[in-house]
Amino acid sequence: MSIIKVKIKIGDEYQLFDYDGDLNIPVTTLLERLEYPIEYSCSCLQGLCGSCAMVINAQPQLACKTFLNKELAVTKNDMITIEPLSKFPVIKDLTVDRSILHEAMIDCEQWLESDAETNTNDLDFEYEMSMCLMCGCCTEACPNYEMGDFAGTQVAVSSSKLVLQETDKHHLKNMKNKYKEKFYPHCVKSLACEDVCPMKIPTQRAISKMNRKSVWRFWQLIENYK
Repeated sequence: MSIIKVKIKIGDEYQLFDYDGDLNIPVTTLLERLEYPIEYSCSCLQGLCGSCAMVINAQPQLACKTFLNKELAVTKNDMITIEPLSKFPVIKDLTVDRSILHEAMIDCEQWLESDAETNTNDLDFEYEMSMCLMCGCCTEACPNYEMGDFAGTQVAVSSSKLVLQETDKHHLKNMKNKYKEKFYPHCVKSLACEDVCPMKIPTQRAISKMNRKSVWRFWQLIENYK
């Protein structure tokens, strides 16, 4: 049992709370045990839905998988700072509106128009790409993301899987063109997205694969034409 300080951003201000109790608990449990009611999103509490993504000690993380004792060991102090994701509109307290991520997926046509084509050589990669929770951690960490033309890493991850499965040539072309418009020119390749992904998705592989299929081949054709 230890006493720690909990600093939470509520609205435009930070509020400080004392917590005296077990430190071997996740942040979600901490929020429930505080005397002051804090609103946040959660669903599975098992790191499988991505709803509880927030900024904990300046790092975007899933609150249900972030334990106090481990965070305190890293920061080497007796304070935990919790903030809502800053790249999305705040609804209340730590709850944010991430609907823009889903809107970007629709805009970039992230679905299949045909029966999925499967290749046993691609199955492991496709499975890894299917692990995306749409939690927004990658977006939060991205130094170049602003709500606007940049669709976000989730589009690159999803596209890299769908282009391997889609057999409808028209839709396949649309997905590649959307990637070239909404992702490629905006990504600075910092790979902060891969560093913070709670599912450890190799986003670099996804981006490289999409660049190779959608952009590099296009520029090669131009060079050959010249």
